[in-house]
Amino acid sequence: MKGLRVSQGKWKGKEIPSPSDVSGHLNFTNSLVKKAIFSLMDSRLLSWGLSFESVLFCDYFAGSGQISAEAYSLSVHRLLTYELDQTRFRQLHSLFRGLTQVQLFRKDATKHALKWELGEESAYIFYLDPPYTYWSETPTRMKVMLEGLYAFCLSLQKPFLILCQIPEHQPIDKIWSEVPHKVREYGSHFIIETGFENVETPQS
Repeated sequence: MKGLRVSQGKWKGKEIPSPSDVSGHLNFTNSLVKKAIFSLMDSRLLSWGLSFESVLFCDYFAGSGQISAEAYSLSVHRLLTYELDQTRFRQLHSLFRGLTQVQLFRKDATKHALKWELGEESAYIFYLDPPYTYWSETPTRMKVMLEGLYAFCLSLQKPFLILCQIPEHQPIDKIWSEVPHKVREYGSHFIIETGFENVETPQS
């Protein structure tokens, strides 16, 4: 399979090897959705008067690492990348080897989402694209993770953005019932957004 490529920043054009599937799922973010994700991030950073250089970016279910690579290419202040599958984690380790601002975690993000130390970052962006079964078969652990992450972000009293990408046929309402959010549709996928702007004006 042809590799994925970084679309912008200092790694523009860099190829990201496509890993083998896990349990029959490749789960790659298509170019339309990836562009939308980073457009949303750009918009929020502009509204905060900040740039990627001051942001902690966390990719909780990294897979191929293409979203993490895009974030690194844009010079985020710090990058946290989670991937539980051993083969994919090894590929991520090879991709980011020697980069001091990158921390890799071979852990289940739903159980270890907040087990890292705060730094000097001015804002936080969290991206979630978990295996689809996490939404359909084990939604409770996603609900608990999202609510815990949202509460943590509120406690920081700094700008934050949480983005989730899921196919449109996956359930949303129960998982997001306690967190203010917006749903945006891109082709056959949804991007669900919550953050600093949503705190006083919840939407669903």
